[in-house]
Amino acid sequence: MSSIHKVLSHIEEGKVADLTRELVRIPSENPPGNESEVAEFIRGRMEDLGLEVHFYECSEGRPNVIGKLKGEGNKSLMFNAHTDTVPVGDREFWSEDPFGGAIKDGKLYGRGATDMKGGLAAMLIAIESLIESGVKLKGDVMLAVVVDEEHGKLGTKSIVERGYRADAAVIGEPTELKVCIAHKGALRLEVATIGKAAHSSEPSKGVNAIYKMAKICLAMELLMERLNERGHVLVGNASVSVGTITGGVKVNMVPDRCVISVDRRLIPGERADNARMEIEEILKNLQSGDPEFKYTVRTMQEYNPSEISEEEEIVKSCRLAVEAVEGVDPGVSGFPAGCDMYLLVNEANIPTVILGPGSLAQAHQPDEFVEVKQVVDAAKIYSLIALMFLGYE
Repeated sequence: MSSIHKVLSHIEEGKVADLTRELVRIPSENPPGNESEVAEFIRGRMEDLGLEVHFYECSEGRPNVIGKLKGEGNKSLMFNAHTDTVPVGDREFWSEDPFGGAIKDGKLYGRGATDMKGGLAAMLIAIESLIESGVKLKGDVMLAVVVDEEHGKLGTKSIVERGYRADAAVIGEPTELKVCIAHKGALRLEVATIGKAAHSSEPSKGVNAIYKMAKICLAMELLMERLNERGHVLVGNASVSVGTITGGVKVNMVPDRCVISVDRRLIPGERADNARMEIEEILKNLQSGDPEFKYTVRTMQEYNPSEISEEEEIVKSCRLAVEAVEGVDPGVSGFPAGCDMYLLVNEANIPTVILGPGSLAQAHQPDEFVEVKQVVDAAKIYSLIALMFLGYE
C-alpha cells in the first residue's frame, strides 16, 4: 500500500463525526470569549498524539494552542483554525440543540459546526492520520488553534507577534472545499451628527441631528453606486452599508444627536485608511455647504483585504489535493468575508489559502450545520496537502 493510501485509510467517517460533535458540544461563544474549555480539550488531544504543544493565554482565559508535528527537513506548513463561534442568539429560532451535535441526513448541527469546528476537526484528524500511517514528512506541520477570530482577531495577531512562521498556511474557514486565494477586508465606522436640542413646537430654535444624518445616509447610498464599479475577479465588488441608526430621546424634542454604523467592505487593492479618507471627504463636502453640520467619526474595526498569486506552491498543492479527493480541479476562488488570512499574508508574509468544509451561507445562522462528508473529505484533503507540499519518504 502506498504512503498516500496508508494515510487516507486512517480517516474514517465515524471518527471525524465524533470529534466534530465533541467540539460542537463545548460552547465557545464570542462574545463573551469563553474559549478556554475547548482549548483545553484540543491541548489534550494534541498531547495524546505526541505533538510538541505550546499553550498560552492571549488574554485572561483565552488560550491559543499550537501543536507541531516534527518532520525531517526545514520546510513547514501551518494549518490555522479558530475555536470561537458567534453567539447562539435566540434559541427559539433553533429546531436543534445548538450544542447537541445532532446528525440528521448526513448533516451535523450545532453552533460552530461549519464556522469552523468542522474544519478544526478535519485538521486534527488529518494530523492524526499522518502520525498513524507512519509516513515520514520532509518538513514540519503546525496546527495553530486560535481565539477571537469572530471579533478582534486577537489569537492570530498573537501568533504573528510571537514569531510563529511557516512557509505556507491553510485556514479552514468554510469554503465548500474551494481553494480561496483572496478575501475582502472591512472598515467599520461609527458616525455621529451633533445637533441642538429644542422643543418640537419650535424646531427652528434647534438643529435636528437626524436631518443632518439623513444627508449622510443618502451620500452613502450614492457612494455604493460608485463602489459597484470597483470589482475584483474573485471576491466581487467593494461595498458600503449603513447597518444601524439611533437618534433622539422623545418625539416632542428636536434630537441633538444621531449615530449610525457604517460597514465598508474592501477588495484586494484597497486599504482601510484610504477608504476612511474617502468617507471623511464626503462628510467634509456636506459640512462645507451647511454651517450647522457637525459630526464625529470613530473607527470601530478595520482589517485590510489580502490576496496571493495562484502560482504559489501552496495553491498548487491545494488544488491537486482537492482534485485527488473530489475528482475535479477546483481552480481558484475568492472568500467574500474576512478572516485571519490578512494577518498571515500582510503581516507575516506567509502565502495562505482559505480552504474548508461547510458553506458560509450556514455560518452565523440558526440550525447551523456542516455536511459530515465534507468534513471527511476535508481531512483527506488536508493530509494530502501536507504530503504534497512538504514531501515525504
